Amino acid sequence: MLNLDTGINNCHLGYRYFLKIKNRNDSKYWISVKCNATATNYADSSVVVRDKHTHSPDETDKQVLLIPTNLKRKLIEESGSADRIVEEVFHKKNAKPNDLL
Repeated sequence: MLNLDTGINNCHLGYRYFLKIKNRNDSKYWISVKCNATATNYADSSVVVRDKHTHSPDETDKQVLLIPTNLKRKLIEESGSADRIVEEVFHKKNAKPNDLL
């Protein structure tokens, strides 16, 4: 399980969320990228999910979030065409560039 605590996109219990608001009390308000379910995580690492998701959890969502990290690492570590490296990273995850949006 990933806690909703880093980045502007994150995954919790197989559901992908995007960060909507960082609150003054260090809590963060997240919205599902596929429906209107919301979640809030707090400084003590607790997460409260509100509303039911209208879709099943999807392991692919977590993999999509790893693409930018993997891409950056490969571009730094490997020499060669950036286009080839980008294509390779997306192909391994069976993802399309629009999946990152």
